Amino acid sequence: MLYFAEADSRGAIEIALAAQIIDDTYRAIGEGRVHASAPSMMRIGTTPHRLGAKGAVLDHLGVAGVRLTSRAAPRLMLWSLETGEPVAFFDERTMYRFRTGVSAAVVAGYLLRARPLRRAAIIGAGPIASQIALAIHELLKPSQIVVASRSPESAERFAADCRASGLPASSAQSAPEAVHEADLVVTITTANEVLVRREHLKDGATVLSMGGGLEIDHVIWASAAVRFVDDLSYALLQGDAHAWIAGGLIDAAGFEASLSGTIGELAAGRVPDRPSDGIAMAIVQGTTALDIALAHAVYDARLNNRNN
Repeated sequence: MLYFAEADSRGAIEIALAAQIIDDTYRAIGEGRVHASAPSMMRIGTTPHRLGAKGAVLDHLGVAGVRLTSRAAPRLMLWSLETGEPVAFFDERTMYRFRTGVSAAVVAGYLLRARPLRRAAIIGAGPIASQIALAIHELLKPSQIVVASRSPESAERFAADCRASGLPASSAQSAPEAVHEADLVVTITTANEVLVRREHLKDGATVLSMGGGLEIDHVIWASAAVRFVDDLSYALLQGDAHAWIAGGLIDAAGFEASLSGTIGELAAGRVPDRPSDGIAMAIVQGTTALDIALAHAVYDARLNNRNN
C-alpha cells in the first residue's frame, strides 16, 4: 500500500484536470455508477473535531474509498475492487480543500448554464475560500471577484493575496455589499447566522451554500426557481438545511420534497434545465466520491511514474 503525505498531493493535479475528474464523477453518480455508504456519514461521537467516516464505491474506476473526516487531520483510504486490498492511504488536508474549491466552480458552471459571470461574491476568507477563488477564476473567468469576511481586514488581506496571484479580486465591508449585483454567490464560513438574505440578491443569481452552519436565509431556498443538493443525507447533518430544520422553518420530508434534484442528476442531464429567470441554489456539503476520484488520479500518476 502506498502512503501519500500532504505534500505528495499538493499540486499533483491541475485545476482543469480536477474539474474534468469531478464532472465525470458527478455524471457517474447521476447515472448510478457510484454507490455511497449507508448512512452517507457515520459520526464518531460528538466531539468538536467532527470525526466521522464517509465511503463510496466507484464502479467506473474500479476503486472504493473511505474518508476519515476530521477538521484537523482528514485521511482517505483507497481499495482495489479487483482484489479487495487497500492500495493507498492519503493525508488529504490539502487535497480536500482543493477538491472543495474545484467542485464549487464545477457546480456553479452547471447552474450558470453559460450565463455571463461578471461578478462573483465569496463570503468567507479561509483556506477553502482561497481554493474556490482560484478555481472560479480559472474555470468561469468572472470579471470581478468580491470577498467579504467577518473582519473587513481579513477580507482585504484575502483580496490582496488573490490579486498577487493575478485574480481580479476586491474586498467588501459586509456580505450584503459583496453580493450586491453578484451573478454568483458562494458562502463558505464558520458562521451560524444568516449572512445573505433575499433582498441582497439580484434576480437570476446563482447561490452555493457550502459552510458547516447557518449562512443563508431560508427564504432564498423557498423562493428559488431550482434547488439542488450534492448529498441529501449529509446536507441534513450540517449546513443550511440542517439549520433550517433545527429552527423549525422546514422539516426533513419537506426539504427533500422541495428539491429539483441532485447535482449528480443535473450533471447527467436527468433533471430539467434551469429556467431563464429566478434564483438557482445548491447546497454543496461534500461528496466523498469526488475525493476518492481525485485520490485515485494521484495514485495512478504515482504508479505510472514508478513504472516509467
